[in-house]
Amino acid sequence: MGNRVIDGFYNTERIQKDLAWLSPDEYEAAWHAAQTQPDTIPAAPTASR
Repeated sequence: MGNRVIDGFYNTERIQKDLAWLSPDEYEAAWHAAQTQPDTIPAAPTASR
C-alpha cells in the first residue's frame, strides 16, 4: 500500500500547472537543457603570504 500512496503523490508523469503544464520529468529535463556552461572556469585564488 505504501508504494501506491507514494507513486500517486510523487507522480513523475502527471502534468503540473505550476511547472508550465509539463510533467516533473519534462520540466527538469528542460531546466537542465537551458543551463549553460561557462566558457572559462575561474582560477582558484592563490594566497601570497
